[in-house]
Amino acid sequence: MLTHPLLQSLFCIIILSFSCVVSQPVQAEIINIPLKRSVPTQPITRLEVIAMVKSILNGRVLSVKKQSSYTNPDCHHVKFLEDQGEFQMIKLGCYLENIVQTHR
Repeated sequence: MLTHPLLQSLFCIIILSFSCVVSQPVQAEIINIPLKRSVPTQPITRLEVIAMVKSILNGRVLSVKKQSSYTNPDCHHVKFLEDQGEFQMIKLGCYLENIVQTHR
């Protein structure tokens, strides 16, 4: 096989460079779901968020984090693992900010 140390190190470098190109990290799919309050005067609870996600997808809720702001008081980010093993990032009750450009 390769007996010379220089050839062995070159061979290892080539193999490692190909493996780095092939193993790119996979981005999680981000799902945006509109969610309204059941009682208008009370904020959405984590239990309501978990119930909504479990009614849509089958799998496990890994974490629920409230990301509220003045414009998005009920925004929650959910990390979810489906039964097939696919990782999902879900945004519930978060308004999407669309930038509209006008032409003059």
